[in-house]
Amino acid sequence: MSKYSNVLVGIDGSKQSEMALNKAISIAAQNGAILSLLSVINGERFPNTSTVGYGFIDRSVYDSSVSEMEKKLAEYKKTALAAGVKDVVTDVKIGNAKVELGNDYPQDNDVDLIVVGATGLNFIGRMIVGSTAAYVIRESPCDVIVVKTDENNQAVDLQKTTYPEI
Repeated sequence: MSKYSNVLVGIDGSKQSEMALNKAISIAAQNGAILSLLSVINGERFPNTSTVGYGFIDRSVYDSSVSEMEKKLAEYKKTALAAGVKDVVTDVKIGNAKVELGNDYPQDNDVDLIVVGATGLNFIGRMIVGSTAAYVIRESPCDVIVVKTDENNQAVDLQKTTYPEI
């Protein structure tokens, strides 16, 4: 098996992303790899009153979400360091999670393995937004692990680990 040097894990606050984090920590520690913890807050384009059509809303509306996620990632970083990972990078971005996880961040940071949870959104969210994991698998420039089991590789009831269905 390949030795990975830069492992990226997508964090969205779901139980699935925490399961992915646990697996990514283990992989990074075993490989002596850099572990990048990335959270992407949805910052898609929103309609505005401009005649140009769509534009980005004022980014300050994301400040509290970014701050909250930075705190969560700082906690996860401590956990990873305590587990033996030597180098942990955290980043919170505003944008499209699929594109950031599947294209931009891996290419900009020489990522050679991406670890994501199988699902994070509820059923309606998956229908509207589509599966981030499926996009990352399809578009990623590197290997991808989709986590569906716990840290002991035991099957998990995905319905109980995702956000409640609407």
